[in-house]
Amino acid sequence: MPRSTVATFSIDRVEILDQDGRVDESLEPEIADERLLEWYRTMKRSRRLDGRIIALQRRGELGTFAPATGQEAAQVGSTAALSEDDWTVPAFREHPSALARGGSAREIIEYAMGLEEGGEPPDDVPMMPPSIAVGTQPLHAAGIGWAEAMKETDSVALTYFGDGATSEGEVYEAMNLAGVYEAQTVFFCQNNQYAISTPLSKQTRAATLAQKAVAAGIEPIQVDGNDILAVYTVTRDALERARRGVPTLIEATTYRREMHTTADDPSVYRTTEEEASWEPLDPILRFERYLRERGILDDETVDSIEAEIETDLEESLEAARETKANADQVDLFDYAYEERPPYLERQRDAFVADEGYTVARVEGSRGDGGSSAVEGSSEDAVDGGEETADRLNMVEAIRGTLRAELERDDDVLVYGQDVGVDGGVFRATQGLLDSFPDRVHDAPVAEAGIVGLGVGLAAAGYRPVAEIQFAGFSFQAFAQIQQHLSRIRHRSRGKITCPMVVRAPYGLGVKALEHHSESYEAGYAHIPGLKVAIPSTARDAAGLLRSAIRSSDPVLFFEPMPLYRAARRPVPDETLVPLGEARTVEQGTDATVIAWGAMVQAVDDAVDDLDADIEVIDLRTISPMDTDTVLESVRKTGRCVVVHEAPRTGGFAGEIAARIADEAVWHLEAPIERVTGYDVPVPLPAREESYRPGPDRIRAAIERVLAA
Repeated sequence: MPRSTVATFSIDRVEILDQDGRVDESLEPEIADERLLEWYRTMKRSRRLDGRIIALQRRGELGTFAPATGQEAAQVGSTAALSEDDWTVPAFREHPSALARGGSAREIIEYAMGLEEGGEPPDDVPMMPPSIAVGTQPLHAAGIGWAEAMKETDSVALTYFGDGATSEGEVYEAMNLAGVYEAQTVFFCQNNQYAISTPLSKQTRAATLAQKAVAAGIEPIQVDGNDILAVYTVTRDALERARRGVPTLIEATTYRREMHTTADDPSVYRTTEEEASWEPLDPILRFERYLRERGILDDETVDSIEAEIETDLEESLEAARETKANADQVDLFDYAYEERPPYLERQRDAFVADEGYTVARVEGSRGDGGSSAVEGSSEDAVDGGEETADRLNMVEAIRGTLRAELERDDDVLVYGQDVGVDGGVFRATQGLLDSFPDRVHDAPVAEAGIVGLGVGLAAAGYRPVAEIQFAGFSFQAFAQIQQHLSRIRHRSRGKITCPMVVRAPYGLGVKALEHHSESYEAGYAHIPGLKVAIPSTARDAAGLLRSAIRSSDPVLFFEPMPLYRAARRPVPDETLVPLGEARTVEQGTDATVIAWGAMVQAVDDAVDDLDADIEVIDLRTISPMDTDTVLESVRKTGRCVVVHEAPRTGGFAGEIAARIADEAVWHLEAPIERVTGYDVPVPLPAREESYRPGPDRIRAAIERVLAA
């Protein structure tokens, strides 16, 4: 077959002002004089703020700071094109944009001082807080833009990132997903020529960064980023396209006149000759010449603006110093969760009482939300009884709960890999697409993208329920989970929340391929701000999932695969199991055995023929852990075995043992035993049963603690 061309593309570049400030009148936008003067004032204010903060940092008064000197036109011009309802999703160098949206120099100085107060978004401005991890926040903008498109608003999300970020896979995922979902999103790349010390020539072989949009099927354009009129015009047009569901990548070519951050020395990798070559293209200098040519600016006005800026900076600095001097250190406990879990409340109380040196003991209260409810009791359901309940297996209970929550709350959204037409790899979402075609969506294979989209969707008002096909692949999204999903409430000081559920099939027992059987829940339980639930019954799957979807905090919901189609049991309608409450499966006095997920059944099998009175506790929620139920049981029995299928070292059994040692050690009559997987990668199916804790290993451990 002959070779043929299937696609061609070109990249347009827009310039309106030349380096002398002369304007191409055919492209010049119509902007009121006072507005142009305000742009100039904001650019100058940002430049002077940079200089002041750098000087303060050199004196040791402030921490690391990323100056935006040289990039003022790119940010102020693009921000000027936004409407009041449009979002900005910044990285960490976007203070010119923040100032242009009405932010204060005081907040920027506070953030440089290491105060979270400085990163708190304004009440009346749709803006995400600063994002330090390179290239991660464009996914949030794609999620916000998708949310606004589904809500049929005119709001657009504009996200900023640098040339270095375009090498990150998550930036491409964001653009690709925005194209797929016709998100109302504009991607604004500030190509300042360097990714810290790496020049553009060593970052890519592409002729432009704008052309990276072509692969994602969104609009590309390049603009002179030091020309504020061109930036404004290009961004205005891109916003209009976005409102029609056509995202755009804008590459604004500019130059970082200062260091990457104050921890960096640009003289190591840049020459003075290179820096001098960019001097005539300085965005403030060019714009000032233009304003003078139009008669808008003169020496007297410049002097007045500079005096005004100097006064503002002095007042802002003093206000920031006052904030720091009066900062309440206890504040650090206040924003990780909507409501502090009881164990965190005790840590806070201890911090207040003992200046952070100790952790308060449990005094035998039910403070962790502990529940000694035995399976089948009315405490496990808020409505309905077993007599009238449908008998369901776990996958049916999950599917029914998702359907019920979609019917109950229009803000619930289900999406993920193959969740639509295929109904999910285990059919947990089967049939939902037919009933909710606008709120059940298939997603590309992009785990980081799936979670990152959810952060944006949640910020814009949805309650996303995302599926990752297997928990072993959640690590592709770990950065989004750890850096954003769990932290956005804390980072924004409660202004932006993330009521999102990430569902994933989990654990051993189905003899699947590599990476399909991992049980690394302890790593996620280690992340503050994140809740982790693992059901062991169909009823708990329904009750915990319902609580997770209704929670204002993000929840990882791990579903044990071998239990998906285990025996059907009654699941009353509207079953609701609070997150953070354990379930006492069996009462006993001789020893306590703690497990979760599929291991609960393995423990049941192990104790069936034991001649001892064993108390079995199903944690149900790993984080927050129901510490009180565990401690109450151990104080009663004096012996404890913890069972999980994850590797032993660093497994969650170690945390349980540590809490017992902290608060109930004098009640122990034998060492705590752990029955776990081994410290090796999860083997392929032929050796899986040798790795997986079974009834024999569990029974032997119980017998050892009974004999001690």
